[in-house]
Amino acid sequence: MKTIKSVNVGSFVLYGAILSAFWTLVFGLIYWIVGWITGASSAYIDMNLANWTMFTFTTLIGVFGKALITAFAGAVGGLVVSLVYNIVAKTMGGLKINVE
Repeated sequence: MKTIKSVNVGSFVLYGAILSAFWTLVFGLIYWIVGWITGASSAYIDMNLANWTMFTFTTLIGVFGKALITAFAGAVGGLVVSLVYNIVAKTMGGLKINVE
């Protein structure tokens, strides 16, 4: 049995930021591609080249902007999780795991 008595706060912050930004990019790019494919069939939008180009670029830039915002939120989440873990592990003596 090995015991994890504390975790590195910096690595949890980095992990939270990268993980949340990654999944935001994955789902955002899927959203962008689906919108790009199906947007031309929309009856509510006058689809000329200028509107279509503006929609695609605005959506794509928005996906990257949201990834940056969620990266910050993920970093804060990683910070909170690591601090809480370190406090609880100090009280309980750590997390015991089997390593083979």
